Amino acid sequence: MLKAIGKYIDTLPLARLFSQEEDNVDTVVIEVDRFYGAYDLSDFTFIMRGITKSGGETETELEKEVLDTVLHLKWNVSSLFTAEAGTLFLDLLAYCYQNAEADRTQTTPDYLLRYQLPSVEVRGFPDNTHTLEGQSYSDMLAQIREVFASASAMQTTVNTHDTMIRVLSATVSADHEQLIEIPAIAVMTQAQYNALENPDESTLYILT
Repeated sequence: MLKAIGKYIDTLPLARLFSQEEDNVDTVVIEVDRFYGAYDLSDFTFIMRGITKSGGETETELEKEVLDTVLHLKWNVSSLFTAEAGTLFLDLLAYCYQNAEADRTQTTPDYLLRYQLPSVEVRGFPDNTHTLEGQSYSDMLAQIREVFASASAMQTTVNTHDTMIRVLSATVSADHEQLIEIPAIAVMTQAQYNALENPDESTLYILT
């Protein structure tokens, strides 16, 4: 809450509160004295004006809560005040017409009070000189998911190839064991076989 001392309001708590294009996320409550001299400000309309360094201007009427000795003014900070980054000059004014039926578009107020508020800063967007080739975060996340999907598919292919290698290796091993079990073969005549003193039991003799 900001508190006015007479017509001065210290805006230090707001010095770096706002960021560009923020909209209705901050509600600033300002406490001012209900009475200024002989005037009861509960009958006044309070307007907050914002002026940017480039000359842009906006304003909004503040909600007013009337208490015994003070008024609580509620300023809902809309995007009209944060549209431009940089210095935002603030002007809080209160006015009143003696004739409640006066045409306010044609006549000036009978009473006008202005408060003094130091300017505040609206933080601009982060430096955009280092961009992701104009990609949005959604595009970037989609590409990351695609990369992970490709990596997963590649890993599946590698696993499949590994399985095939294991199967082939087992097949070759089995074939090798079967080849080891095949006996030696010797082709000879009956006379040559009869001449053998001790035929080898592990050899297959083929007689011609």
